[in-house]
Amino acid sequence: IITSPDYTHREIAVKAFMRGKDVLCEKPLALTVADCDEILSAQKKSGKILCVGFCLRYNNFYRKMHDLVNKEKIIGKILMAGAIDSVSVGGQYFFHGWWRRRKYSNGLLVQKATHSIDIMNWIIGSTVDSVYGVGGLSFFGGGKPRTKTCSRCSIRKKCPEALLNRRIDYDYGTTGFSMEIEDRCVFAKEIDIFDNEILAIKYRNSVNAFFTECQFTPDYKREFIFIGEKGRMYAIDPYIMGEGVSTEPLIEIVSRYSRKRKLVKVKLNPGGHGGGDPALIDDFLNCCITRRKPLADGMAGRQSIAICAAGEKSIATGRVIKLK
Repeated sequence: IITSPDYTHREIAVKAFMRGKDVLCEKPLALTVADCDEILSAQKKSGKILCVGFCLRYNNFYRKMHDLVNKEKIIGKILMAGAIDSVSVGGQYFFHGWWRRRKYSNGLLVQKATHSIDIMNWIIGSTVDSVYGVGGLSFFGGGKPRTKTCSRCSIRKKCPEALLNRRIDYDYGTTGFSMEIEDRCVFAKEIDIFDNEILAIKYRNSVNAFFTECQFTPDYKREFIFIGEKGRMYAIDPYIMGEGVSTEPLIEIVSRYSRKRKLVKVKLNPGGHGGGDPALIDDFLNCCITRRKPLADGMAGRQSIAICAAGEKSIATGRVIKLK
């Protein structure tokens, strides 16, 4: 099981396959498409299992979204789609430590957005033709030295972005854990990743889609919209919201012609990521026994990285990036 920093995934995964091991690799599978291809090649030669840590695929909420579109055909053929990642904890999670350097993370599209991009890929059921993106470093970053830390800062008790005890509490609603990280200043000059991005995505089955990610919102939630020939499905998965606002995941379906509105509530299972984490582990272990392909396989990991890495490249160059 590979849960090391993202930039180490390729080397560890390839060596594991060379030694005849089945592999569960945390997302992202790797930082680049080339690295993903090297992992997939090693897997093919070994004949072993490769599962990627796309835990949202195993969450009942996202399974229901997938089934409503692909099994019940509730909105008909998908024509347009989109996703919005609002990340209130972006500063705490990503801008104090190694993630803030592009050479280690290849940007937050690759590190963070890969979850939501994978859900869109899974539900839309197609590969991507091209990606165009805009974005920037609008809130974090600045002129502070790379050596400046929260623990030694004179304004640490006043700064809302400060880590006062060098620990982050991860809480997914039913379970949580705490992890010690670096406490470097989030307004440092060395930060070279984007904190907001917007992508326009063209799928090969003619679906047009958008993706937006912002790391400095007041709330923490994922939102999805799928528009089909017969209607529209909107889904919201909120983690941290404003005072008095529900954090219960909800799916709304509206018929195009009748305007009838249907609300679907989904009960989540215990465990991290709405029960997705333990279900992911169960699937991997079952695949090791039965030798079947995991729900979140290596190709899913590659396809997500292809889009996210292309998005980072498009923002940097201002060009539309065609995918192979």
